[in-house]
Amino acid sequence: MFELYRSRQNRHHYVAIRADDTGENARGIRESGNLAFMTTIADDDRPRIAFDAEEAKSRIERDGFYAFAVTIEVREHVE
Repeated sequence: MFELYRSRQNRHHYVAIRADDTGENARGIRESGNLAFMTTIADDDRPRIAFDAEEAKSRIERDGFYAFAVTIEVREHVE
């Protein structure tokens, strides 16, 4: 399970951590005044819009967190 937090300063910026992580990075993210808890996402390898669980696992293992940006672009057609 992942916890997702959204930046209070930039609506396109997000941070993900493992829900069971009790380390220093995870505590800092949970307690940050710059981030707001948004949602949890199951670690079930299902495809999701704007969230790659495999990349998240890799980055969390390496850095203790996974920071990413999401931008929406409205399109007038399907191609």
